[in-house]
Amino acid sequence: MRFSYDWIKELSASALTAQQAAELLTAKAFEVNEVSGSVLDIDILPNRPDCLSHLGVARELAVLTNQRFTAPAYEWSVSEQPSKEVAIEDAEACPRYSGLVVKGLKVGPSPAWLRERIAQCGLQSINNVVDVTNYVMLELGQPMHAFDLNLIDRIVVRHAKPGETLQALPTGRQALDEARIIYKLDESMLVIADGSKAVAIAGIKGGAGTGISDATTEILLEAANFSPQSIRATSRALDLRTDASVRFCYGVDPNLTAPALMRTAELLAKVAGGSVERGVIDVYPVVSEPREVMFDCAYACSLLGIDIGEPQIRGILQSLGFEVSNHDGRMKVLVPTRRSDVTGAEDLIEEIGRVYGYDAISSLAPVMPVFDEHSWVREDEAVAWDEYAFIRERGAIGRILAGAGYSEVFNYVFLSDELKEILKLDDLHELAQPQSGDYRWLRSSLVPRLLVNARDNLRFTDRVHLFETGHVFDRIGQGKESNRLGLLIAAKGNDSQLFYELKGTIDLVLERLGVTDAYYDDAEPFPWDGGAINATLKGRQALIRTEKGQVLGFVGMVHGRVNDALKLKGSAAIAELDLRALVAHAQQEREFEPLPKYPSVTRDIAVMVPVDTKIDDILQVVQDADTGGLVQDVDVFDVFEPTGKEKIGKDNDKPEYGKSVAFHVILRSDERTLKDEDANVAEAAIKKALQEKLDAQIR
Repeated sequence: MRFSYDWIKELSASALTAQQAAELLTAKAFEVNEVSGSVLDIDILPNRPDCLSHLGVARELAVLTNQRFTAPAYEWSVSEQPSKEVAIEDAEACPRYSGLVVKGLKVGPSPAWLRERIAQCGLQSINNVVDVTNYVMLELGQPMHAFDLNLIDRIVVRHAKPGETLQALPTGRQALDEARIIYKLDESMLVIADGSKAVAIAGIKGGAGTGISDATTEILLEAANFSPQSIRATSRALDLRTDASVRFCYGVDPNLTAPALMRTAELLAKVAGGSVERGVIDVYPVVSEPREVMFDCAYACSLLGIDIGEPQIRGILQSLGFEVSNHDGRMKVLVPTRRSDVTGAEDLIEEIGRVYGYDAISSLAPVMPVFDEHSWVREDEAVAWDEYAFIRERGAIGRILAGAGYSEVFNYVFLSDELKEILKLDDLHELAQPQSGDYRWLRSSLVPRLLVNARDNLRFTDRVHLFETGHVFDRIGQGKESNRLGLLIAAKGNDSQLFYELKGTIDLVLERLGVTDAYYDDAEPFPWDGGAINATLKGRQALIRTEKGQVLGFVGMVHGRVNDALKLKGSAAIAELDLRALVAHAQQEREFEPLPKYPSVTRDIAVMVPVDTKIDDILQVVQDADTGGLVQDVDVFDVFEPTGKEKIGKDNDKPEYGKSVAFHVILRSDERTLKDEDANVAEAAIKKALQEKLDAQIR
């Protein structure tokens, strides 16, 4: 938007050059895009409608240069019985309508100073009356319009009638032939009408039928206030953008209408010889009052990060036009109606920082807690360190999983009606006012949303590895919240090995955390959240327990029914662990173990066992058979479980249905190098124990 710096300088008493003023305004108020001679192209943001005028920009410049600024005051009186001449049918779309009758005018060319000043702002001169209304709009920010008083009988602000039209009046930016455009109106558009027809599109453009001509001697000056929403919608619908519509779309101070009328009358008396008839005709159903904001200087300084001092804060606020008084140890600030952008204390603090200068505030590194301040008592330092340890271990778990190829996800804590029904979840906490059915229930498990993540991601890749840490809300009557770690592996097609792959990931996490006493327990019932249990397949479910029986989590293969219901095109395995219990069992200290001095010997053993034999049972038998203390590690590297009627048996006479398990046995002595005879003896003992205790067949 173009502004005349000569005009701004005159209003603000500034001693700066145009370039210096542009730099200062850009640094502390709004961006000046270009300086051309004494013309400034300024980008006024929508939150500062008070600066869509030379008076508003001059006020800002005066404040930024510590100049005393006093806005001109115009006294006015209200005409008697205005309701007979002006009626507003929609007070929400038109909160105020003011008018002033001026008689004895002589319409003609404008004086040179007036033509030059509006030309600097990009407006063409039309005649002295129209030019004055444009001048006042540019000076004060209040759009104006002049009607030929002899061509109207009264004013009605109403919505257009179906099929109503209006021929446009030329504006200062419009060629005369463009005035011939006839606009088709509809009921959503606000118009200014006389007794029978529309004479102007409210807040946007006047009609040709009541415009000012050389024969005009009496006028009705209009200064109204219109809803930004109404003007914006009409302007967009008609594809019609004018200087007036731009200002109304930003928002104009409703208390500006009467002063603008008096300023217009003052100028008309100079350039057109008119005189005011009666007082201002004013229809103002609900008066807009200054807003009260309570303000705390200490809070302002803490938010800005610098102690400015109460006297300077008060001075800045008063220079911006705010009235400041003391109230119960704080400041009560009256915000003028022209500052619609200031609604709270934080807005005032932003103004203080802007005027004081953000460049004058030293940069400091932010001080942030490394733990959740709401989860500990401030006086209890030990609790704070415990919380820090939890966050540190949670971060370590995330790094372990990221290193294993997992991607972290962050989900909403809400569940949909669909997920609740698919996973057969009961006793969930329901939101009192959910945004939609997709966000009605508080989750009691991380599993449902992880399954949705798997479904969405399998559209773009063949395999998905995900993890999430977050809060869940226990069932009604069971508690409040707990921290969980959720894991998921999904792949296209039917892949039953995902269950074992996920167990391997859990083993990796437990090993890295130093949790050495955990094992998998597939004995029912499972004391874990039903969201995880209901989603998994029987026979592919297990609790993760410690030797003392504490439950760390749950792992399972996702049931085909759930895959189908969620349209998950593939198979998936999920796990969920109690994050705090997991961290509590993590060993905080690591013991150093020197590298072995003697080499190890590896023997591979493959056995066939009954189908219900657990891998843990096999590993335990191997360890128990090691009477010489030579077994350092046992690694299972192959498990084959037959499907259909595949048979694995000891002999043809006594077939058995079972599974084949193959594993490495690593043997080593800390005192000497093992010989083949030593390894043979240990291997034979292990095989014998497997045959006797598990009825295994050595392959």
